Amino acid sequence: MTAKAYVGITGPVNTQETRSICKEFFEAGYSMGSPHIPMLGFLVSYKTLSGQPTKNRRYPSVNTLPELLQATDGNILTMVHYNTKDTSSLSKQVAQIFDEIYENGLCRAIQLNVAWPEITQVAGIKERYPDMQVVFQASHKIMNGKTPNQLAHGIRAYGDSLSYVLIDPSGGRGMPFDLESSGAIYSELREQCSDLTIGFAGGFTGENVALRIKKILERVGESDFCIDAEGGLRDKITSAYGDDLLNIEKVRGYLQSTSSVLR
Repeated sequence: MTAKAYVGITGPVNTQETRSICKEFFEAGYSMGSPHIPMLGFLVSYKTLSGQPTKNRRYPSVNTLPELLQATDGNILTMVHYNTKDTSSLSKQVAQIFDEIYENGLCRAIQLNVAWPEITQVAGIKERYPDMQVVFQASHKIMNGKTPNQLAHGIRAYGDSLSYVLIDPSGGRGMPFDLESSGAIYSELREQCSDLTIGFAGGFTGENVALRIKKILERVGESDFCIDAEGGLRDKITSAYGDDLLNIEKVRGYLQSTSSVLR
């Protein structure tokens, strides 16, 4: 069964932010029964999983992850966004995160922010967690030097291990994506991987999201795509990546604008 399209926000780090975002989703008309369901993404990395410190303010302590997930009250698609450089043991790392929260029904979705993860590792995740929804992040590293046809062909090789593909050349840096090139990738994925739900990320803000969604609708000719926002909903402290704070007013503007054209 094809996974439901979502409207996403990534990067809360405490229960107050989590509850506030869930409230804004509800007030914008999003629920698990709406055509586009709400998604909340929590960032985890190999460093934070290992207890190493990070200066990136978008990463919560892994120890608080169950508490953050519980704060959603099960009214939202919760998702771990995971990145690591050690891809050879990816499935074991995912098990460290998920054994408890999957069994307790707190989270059964993961976005792999890993460039071309090993097919056997992704298959191992699905074998251990059959109901897991896996999102393949098509980042700028994935796209580099490849045609849309080559990208889709490579993604198709993962078979039914994947539920979603997120076309995300920005990778949380708030950089708008080029609609023509991302649209071409979308069309090729739709042709070669018809069972996957496809989404877009990169530079969405409350000011631009409605117009950009309208342009996506015109380009792809259908509305059952996902969107996700991260960097565009935060206030910078310095220019360093991740040295920023979530702005709930920006979250509200993004969701209210999104719901005017996509709900």
